[in-house]
Amino acid sequence: MRIRHAVGLAAATVSAVLGLPAVTAHADAGGVLNVDNRAAANCSDAGTGTAARPYCTLQAAVDAAQPGQTVQVAPDTDFTGEVRVTRSGTPGHPIVINGAPLAMYTYSHQPNLTSTTGHVFTLDGVSDVVVRGFLVYKTSQPVVIKDSSRIQVDQLMTEWDRSKALPAGSAALRVTGHSDQVAVTRSVFYAAGGVVVEPGSQRTTFIGNDIGTSQSGGLSITDGPGTVVANNTVVGSNGPGIALLGASAGSLVENNIVVSEGTIPRGAPISVAAGSTAATKVDYNIVHPLSGTEAYTWGGAGHLSPAAFTAATGQGAHDVDAAIAFGDSLFHRPGNGDTAAIDSADPDVPGLPDTDLYGSAVVDNPLVPGTGPHGSLRDRGAAEVQGLTEVGLDTRSVDHPAGPGVRGALPFAVEFTATPYNTWPTGVTYSYDFGDGSAPLVTTEVKARHTYTRAGVFAGYVTATDSTGHRVVSYPSYVDARPDAPLTPVVKATPSRTDPLGFDLDTNGTTSPWQIKMYQVDFGDGTSDSHYFDDFSHVYARPGTYTVTLTATDWADRTASTTLQVTAAYTAAGFTAIAPVRVADTRVTDSRYARRGIWSSLDVFVRENEVEYNNVRIPVVPAGATAVVLNLTATGATGTGFLSATPNQGERPATSNVNYGPQQDIANVVTVPIGANGNVTITNSGSSVGAVVDVLGYYKADSTGKFSSVAPARLLDTRRPGDAPVGQDAVRPLKVTGTGGVPANATSVVLNVTATDATAESFLTAYPAGTSRPSASNLNVRPGQIVPNQVIVPVGTDGTVNLYNHLGSTQVIVDVFGYYSPDGKGLFTPVVPARLLDSRQGGGALGQGGSRTVGGVPAGAFAAVANVTATGTTAETHLIVHATGTDLPGTSNLNPVPGRDVPNQVTTPVSADGKFDVFNHMGSTHVIADLFGYFTNG
Repeated sequence: MRIRHAVGLAAATVSAVLGLPAVTAHADAGGVLNVDNRAAANCSDAGTGTAARPYCTLQAAVDAAQPGQTVQVAPDTDFTGEVRVTRSGTPGHPIVINGAPLAMYTYSHQPNLTSTTGHVFTLDGVSDVVVRGFLVYKTSQPVVIKDSSRIQVDQLMTEWDRSKALPAGSAALRVTGHSDQVAVTRSVFYAAGGVVVEPGSQRTTFIGNDIGTSQSGGLSITDGPGTVVANNTVVGSNGPGIALLGASAGSLVENNIVVSEGTIPRGAPISVAAGSTAATKVDYNIVHPLSGTEAYTWGGAGHLSPAAFTAATGQGAHDVDAAIAFGDSLFHRPGNGDTAAIDSADPDVPGLPDTDLYGSAVVDNPLVPGTGPHGSLRDRGAAEVQGLTEVGLDTRSVDHPAGPGVRGALPFAVEFTATPYNTWPTGVTYSYDFGDGSAPLVTTEVKARHTYTRAGVFAGYVTATDSTGHRVVSYPSYVDARPDAPLTPVVKATPSRTDPLGFDLDTNGTTSPWQIKMYQVDFGDGTSDSHYFDDFSHVYARPGTYTVTLTATDWADRTASTTLQVTAAYTAAGFTAIAPVRVADTRVTDSRYARRGIWSSLDVFVRENEVEYNNVRIPVVPAGATAVVLNLTATGATGTGFLSATPNQGERPATSNVNYGPQQDIANVVTVPIGANGNVTITNSGSSVGAVVDVLGYYKADSTGKFSSVAPARLLDTRRPGDAPVGQDAVRPLKVTGTGGVPANATSVVLNVTATDATAESFLTAYPAGTSRPSASNLNVRPGQIVPNQVIVPVGTDGTVNLYNHLGSTQVIVDVFGYYSPDGKGLFTPVVPARLLDSRQGGGALGQGGSRTVGGVPAGAFAAVANVTATGTTAETHLIVHATGTDLPGTSNLNPVPGRDVPNQVTTPVSADGKFDVFNHMGSTHVIADLFGYFTNG
């Protein structure tokens, strides 16, 4: 991760105190070793570090550096690994390792360093070295200085990843061994382990640093006599803010801002141990402890306020307790309202630099009277309060000002607008750098125009300078100037990975020198969409071939169109049975699904469902599934009607699945395509009714269950002599493999289960043997009713399925119609539900012993899934569905009775030309047949 936070800097004063010369960005050519690992840099560690042939690694350049040379690292580069500094400069001729200036609220070009070993820079036994201008991220202990002298670390930006635990004992910067005259200046240490000086070092200087949210103490010096701690800002440390421990006598602690944060006391803002009090001075600091906690400890005694501290020790006569309103958690610069910090610092602290942490000069704040000694203009803390804090930069096309100005055709005229954030009554001058090599434009106007005459992507900047000389630089505003060319729309279509009839449309290939204002897509099915993003998604309601028309409009107000044909089709798929999952139940209090009135619909999400009782979203059917098998139950109806399952929201269906009467619980298996967003729509065509929806399985291209039909065969009839009804709360095992044409490797079977002669209102559940019984049901039966329902149930490991009866006793009849197995050949293709037969509309009712042929199943199918409904029945009867041209089997599919509409899903073989017959046993009855899909050999 690159964090870009930059502006000029100067450290002449501190450098002079340490005997180190001030360093400019580039020394003379003979004294510079260049490092640049970017692809176009032509780098080599075998070279000499010239601008034309820089070093690739920082370590190679540091190993080659001589006294007085500068290792200049290119901006915007990234390096991984530890850099060990083993060479020394000489007094007045240090080795300088230089990156780029630190920045606040503008783009930083600092080289980014990361180390997995815990250190980025290790200076061991060296002298006269300057490390300046680097960004260090995700490194637990960035800098270690050991047994070294006359070392300066300046303009370092370190930040730890707060989402990760910091290793115990870590320090953002550690001075250890017998080090002398180490200066740490104008650096930011954020969310790291604090800054630590261990016993044995002396005359260490910490000036102008920002230590924020340290995970240990802020600044801790142990046995470090002669330490200078001045103009630092320490905020929210997990320990004392500034601590002089052990024997650190003769030290100076001035002009600092130390603020505690949180609710748990971690230590006093300033703490001086008994062995460190001699000849140590504490003054001109701002401290702000947590309420009721100590502001200082001095020689082991605590003091709650600056006044109490001064009264007891004579120290801190100019210290104050003030809450500083920092505007940022990373850059702790006070605002103009923080008067205690402004123009109030001691200017006579030795080694103070001419500029603050961010390169800002010391200036008089015109809004706040100065209170510092000798008319001091210096602020307390690491950052000088400025009136001009930021400048923004926006661009607009001159010829098309309503649009963005980031891209256009040559010659491209662009208007730049600067937005300064200045709270002082100071004038501001703007220097616009247009990034194309032309001379900067200097003006007092906030707007400037420039015409680009050559193609390229140019980074424009504005530098704002107020009348005090303080300046800030904007983030870059990029301008893309392109040769003039026509607008050429391009659209590509990719089948959706989630929605069966869906497409993802990509318009990213559209070209124009101008940005696109708007895309409009006509999907060819009577619907359209428009926006300025370059991607669209659409799900068609029905299979078919559609012409997609893309119309693009750019910001030059040019319009062009193109077309593309797409074919939406369901994919033939295998089946996966699952343990039943209830995805909707209108009977549940506060359910997201409510009872339905006439011609109202229930949109049930089967791909991802919100569980009724705890509102947790769980996956049910995976993305990419084409169809779902449901057990749909109508319950508690106030009158008659029917429920229809379709994939399309908002459509009034022409088919039906469950026909209900007053206060009846009627269930039926439904196989239906999955609609947009994993939705299946249940539409009610009658009175007020509740609905219960259980998912039993799904069809998906990579599912391994392939269908094989068998000649319909009866596997169980408890009415036969020697058998008995299934009793209350009883389970009847039924061996299904090895009988009725079902092989041993069948994973699921397609059964028609019929309950009759029930003695109580009850329900039946079919489930694989060897597993727990699910809470879902398959049939709901009452005394005097004959209730069939198709069941698709997984087979237990021993080839058995269990049949459970809840209350009373009931006779059970089971017929098998097919099975799923890995070596089968049948793949299922769903269709948008379509009516194949309605004898009420033509052909008349089926008489006793009569048969009706139903066509319309697509060519190549060997079996079909249909919903067959009997209505207008004159006598108790049964219907048999079988392939046209085959013998009538000894099974049944529906058991109609007078006065009731009886539906059931059937899976039936079909003839070679896609036909099946419906046979009626007794009386007469009308028959309705709706197609929901078909099987072909895969």
